[in-house]
Amino acid sequence: MRTARASAGAWFALKLGISAIVILPFFFILLLSFRSMTDIYRNPLGLVGNWVPENFLRAWNGPPGGTGFSNYFLNSILVVSVAVVLAAIFGALAAYFISLLPAHWRSRVLMVPLIATIIPTIALIIPFFQMFNAWGFINSPVAVGVLYAGLCLPMTILILHAFFVDFPAELREASALDGLGHVRTFFTIVVPLSKPSLLAVSLLNLIWVWGETQVAIVLLQRAANQTIPVGVLTFQSSFMSDLGPIFAGLSLATVPVLIVYFVFNKTISRGVSMGGTFR
Repeated sequence: MRTARASAGAWFALKLGISAIVILPFFFILLLSFRSMTDIYRNPLGLVGNWVPENFLRAWNGPPGGTGFSNYFLNSILVVSVAVVLAAIFGALAAYFISLLPAHWRSRVLMVPLIATIIPTIALIIPFFQMFNAWGFINSPVAVGVLYAGLCLPMTILILHAFFVDFPAELREASALDGLGHVRTFFTIVVPLSKPSLLAVSLLNLIWVWGETQVAIVLLQRAANQTIPVGVLTFQSSFMSDLGPIFAGLSLATVPVLIVYFVFNKTISRGVSMGGTFR
């Protein structure tokens, strides 16, 4: 009995610790977004001092020479939409047809996306800039979204392959008896049953693309074409940083991701459960 209580208490403490690690950064970002510049440097984690809710208005309007948070938000929506949709379509197609290969070929083909996941993005920035500059795609949010889709493909393939490889063979065999080829089987049978898994991997891609800065700050140089992470950095110059509006902008940027997560939370959990059932 005591052992069971001790293990239950340890498990609760572990969950509480993990929750604190996840929640506390968001709490401090929100706290600092209401602080003045002086209080941030004097007592950054304190609850006393001058509260400056005007930081959110300044973040929304943008710094002098900027275009405002609403424009950054629309650019982020465009980039994320292109990246997530293309990564889901091509990643799902690749993962499904890889899952149909014999086991020894499957492991060899999967080495390609596996190796791609360990290549740091920062190592590719110079080639990306040279390519975009040569093709005239600098300051193009759509082109950056296509690039992000390519960067999301390796992880998308690996995650969806784990789902498709355990997809019931009986369903594929039944569709073959009905005269459906592999492509029609994928779109008419596999995709409708894979929506939770597709939503789960799309949410992971959305979170990464929404906050990505290294590529965007190089390829989106014009203020009118910048995304939220790059636009927020315009409050920082070579001589000073206006931290209040920066933290306020980060707080505003977090809201859409939280909304998407809470809306699709049950669907994503069901997708994970379905993956376990197919095993």
